[in-house]
Amino acid sequence: MSVRIGVDVGGTFTDIVCFDEQAGDFRLLKVPSTPDRPSTAVVEGTRRVLSQFEVPAESVGFFIHGTTVATNTILERKGAEVALLVTAGFRDVPYIMRQDRPRLYDYFQQRPQPLIPRERRFEVPERMLYTGQVSRPLQEGPTRQLLRRLNGLEIRDIAVCLLHSYVNPSHERSLRDWIRQEIPEARVSLSSDILPEFKEFERLSTTAVNAYVLPSVGSYLQRLEEGLDSLKIPSGLHIMQSNGGIMTSETAQSHCVHMVLSGPAAGALSGLVLGRKAGLDHIISIDVGGTSADVAVARDGNLHFAEESEIAGQILKIPAIEINTVGAGGGSIAWVDSGGALQVGPQSAGAHPGPACYRRGGSRPTVTDANVVLGRLNASHLLGGEMAIDAELSAKAIGEGIAAPLGLELVEAAEGIIRVINAVMAKAIRRLSVEKGYDPREFTLVSFGGGGPLHAVELAADLQIPRVLVPPVPGVSSALGLITADFRHDYVRTVLWKQQQASLDQFKAQLGEMQAAALAQMKKEGVASDLVVFVAASDLRYEGQGFSLPVSFDLEELSGWNDLAPLIRRFHQRHQETYGYHDRQATTEVVNLRLAAIGRLAPATLAQLPRRQPDPGPALEGTRKIYVEGRFTDAEVYRRSGLGWGSVVTGPAIVEQLDSTTLILPGQRAETDEFGNLMIAWENRQ
Repeated sequence: MSVRIGVDVGGTFTDIVCFDEQAGDFRLLKVPSTPDRPSTAVVEGTRRVLSQFEVPAESVGFFIHGTTVATNTILERKGAEVALLVTAGFRDVPYIMRQDRPRLYDYFQQRPQPLIPRERRFEVPERMLYTGQVSRPLQEGPTRQLLRRLNGLEIRDIAVCLLHSYVNPSHERSLRDWIRQEIPEARVSLSSDILPEFKEFERLSTTAVNAYVLPSVGSYLQRLEEGLDSLKIPSGLHIMQSNGGIMTSETAQSHCVHMVLSGPAAGALSGLVLGRKAGLDHIISIDVGGTSADVAVARDGNLHFAEESEIAGQILKIPAIEINTVGAGGGSIAWVDSGGALQVGPQSAGAHPGPACYRRGGSRPTVTDANVVLGRLNASHLLGGEMAIDAELSAKAIGEGIAAPLGLELVEAAEGIIRVINAVMAKAIRRLSVEKGYDPREFTLVSFGGGGPLHAVELAADLQIPRVLVPPVPGVSSALGLITADFRHDYVRTVLWKQQQASLDQFKAQLGEMQAAALAQMKKEGVASDLVVFVAASDLRYEGQGFSLPVSFDLEELSGWNDLAPLIRRFHQRHQETYGYHDRQATTEVVNLRLAAIGRLAPATLAQLPRRQPDPGPALEGTRKIYVEGRFTDAEVYRRSGLGWGSVVTGPAIVEQLDSTTLILPGQRAETDEFGNLMIAWENRQ
C-alpha cells in the first residue's frame, strides 16, 4: 500500500483526498456532485486526481468511500418493494411499534408509515419460544405455497423476522433455503444475521431497512466498482460504516444498513483525529456542507456512540457514532413563512441548480448568497478560481426573495439569514452538549466542511466555546477522516441471564464464539489477526427494568475474574452515575454481550510544517469590507497557503483557500500550529 484515496460525496460537492504514505503529504480535490448518479462524480473526480497529481493508478493500495446513497433512499422513499415474512400473529408489529407516544398530548400526531405496507407483510406458520425451544415447527407446505405466490407477484426482495430468532435462528435459515429454491433471484435479509438481538420491533425495523435499501446500494456499489476497474485501480472498494469503521464492498452489499450514516460518520471521525493531533481531548465537531450540518461530540478523546438511530421515522438498532444532523448548509434556502417570519432550510439548492451566485439557474436566496453579500465570501470566485461567483445574482435573489417582502435593507436581510442558520446550528450543538450534561466552555469547536469555518467563530461566541480549530483542509476533512479509519465490526448476543444463572464460563464461551466470528470476518477482508483488537461490553439491568446500561470491561482483566461480581459492581456504579441511585439488593440481569472488533491500519500521519514563520505578511492579499457585528468594516484577507507555523492573524480578517473560507471576528486572534491548524481564540479571554 503506497497511496490511499478517500472520497466523500456531499449534496453539493464531492471531496477527494489522496494521501501518499511514503511522502506523508495530502492532495485534495473538490468536484461538483452528480445527485442523479453519484458514482459519476466519484469516478471522474478520482480520474482527475490521478491525472492532475500524476498518481499511478497501480500505486493506489486503498480506496475508501463515504456515501449517503442508503440515507437518501430512505429519505426519498425510493427503495425496493419488499415482502416481510413474520411469525403468525405479528403482521402489524411495524405499525404498532413500541406503543409509546413521543408527544403524549399531541392528538394529531401521525406515526411514520412503515417502509413495507401491510399488503406486503405475510405471516408464516411457526413459533419459537424465548428459550430457543420450538413451540410450533415451521410448516413447509403452506410456507412454500406462500413463496410461490410471492414469486408470481415478482417480489425479489424479502425481509425475514421471526419471533425469538436471535436465540435460535434455525427457522429463519430454513426459510432462507426455501426462498432460494422457490425464488432463485431473491435477495434475502434475515434478522438473525442483521441484528441477533432481542426486542422484536427494533430487530424487525432494522432488517426491513436493510432489505429496503439493498438493491439501490448494491447497484450503486457495482457501478462504482466497474468505474474503479476502468481506471485500473487495484485496490478493492471499501466503505465507511455508521460506527466509524471500514467494511469491504462485498460486506456492504449484504449488510447495507450499517452504511446509512456512512458520510456523517467520516466527518465525526475526522474531527476526533484532528482534535487528538492538536492535543485536545474534549471536542465538538461541526461539518457544514452544501446541504446539511453534522454535529458530533468527543469527550476524553472518545466519540459518543448510540445503540439506536432514527432516519425519517425508521428505527435502526445498530451501533453508530452519535451525530445530530440538521438541514443547515451553504445551499440552504431562505424563505418567508405565512406569518412573515424569516426561515432558512431545511430545503437546499444542492448541486443543481445551487446558490444563485453559481450561475447555474438558481434564483432562490441561500446561505452562500448571504455570505457573498456580506463580503465574507470572495465575490468573484471560489475553488481557487475554478468556480465563478456572481455577486449581483446573490444580491438580486436576497433582495427579491427576502429584503423586499420583509421591508429590510439588503445587508439586513443577508445578516438575518446568517443569524437564523447559526441559530439552527447552535441548537444542534446544544442537543449533544448541554442536553447531555456537558458544558461547551470546556470544549474546543473543530469546524470543517466548505461552510464550517465561515460560521464557526460566531457559533463559538454564542455558545461561549473558548477555542475554534480550523484544520488545514477543512473543505475535504470528511474525506480525510475516511483514510484515517480502521476496519470495524460490532457483534451482539442476547443472553438474558439473571445474576444467579450467569456463570463466568458461559460468559467466556459466548465471547469466545464472537471473537472467532470476528477474526474470520477480518481474515475474509484481508486483515491479519495480530492487527485486530477487541473492545467488550455487556448490557445489564435490574430485574423488571425495561432498559439496560452498557458496562465496558477488558478481555484481559476477564481472565483474572473468579466470577461476574466485578461486572455487577461496575454496573451499580454506572447506574449511580447515570441515574443518581443504585440498588445492590436488587437482582441484576445480563441482557446482551457486545464485542467490537477493530482491525488496525497504519495511521495516515499528518506531517508537521517545515518551519516556524511568525510573520504572516507574505500571505496578505489585501483588504475588503465585510459585514460583522452590525456594520461594514475593513478586513485583511490572507492566503491560507502562505500561513506558516506560528503565523498570527488578528481579526477582523478573512483567510481564503481552495476548499473553504475562514472568518475571524474583531477581538479574535488566530495562530497556525505545527500541523497547519488555525487555532482561533479571543485575545483577552482565557
